[in-house]
Amino acid sequence: MQSYRTGNLSLEKQAVLRDLDHVAVVPLDYFNTAVLPPLHSRIDIGVIESRLYGSGVLSMESDRWAAFPQDPEKEASHEDTVFGPLSLVFDAIVQAVEESTGTASKLSFVQRPATPPTSERTNISCPDAYLLLVNKKSVGKNVKCPVHCWEDIAVSFGFKKRDGRSGNERRDVSHILLLNFMGLTS
Repeated sequence: MQSYRTGNLSLEKQAVLRDLDHVAVVPLDYFNTAVLPPLHSRIDIGVIESRLYGSGVLSMESDRWAAFPQDPEKEASHEDTVFGPLSLVFDAIVQAVEESTGTASKLSFVQRPATPPTSERTNISCPDAYLLLVNKKSVGKNVKCPVHCWEDIAVSFGFKKRDGRSGNERRDVSHILLLNFMGLTS
């Protein structure tokens, strides 16, 4: 059995997944076809994309999100600053979908929370952002969750300006996997 402190990022990822025991790692294609539900019939990606271009959220000139005029990896600022505009992108997409379908979003985007989400377990992990259920499951069930509970989080995010191949992200392997694990199982 290998330790996750080997110095080899690939082996570290495998060791953390093995320690977590029942976390499945699947190819993205499988996730897209077998796990994600199909888009609702009223969601027309072309209409939503047109709305985003029309509102200027998507830039016609660069064919990028206007909030990110260049690749975040090329930004000199800290990740908190670089990814700050992500909430504007999320809100614009939600608005375009709501206008297109007449259906309210079931998730809200929380970025840089002031306190970590809570659970029955001691927890000090605080993701960079997460998608929170609008109609919280924990309401009335758990007084230990004064703000946001892990059981109300659909997915958590950890923002990195690099793709992880440079070797500088080794310290985050277990943290990121653990956040995702906690978000799915709490």
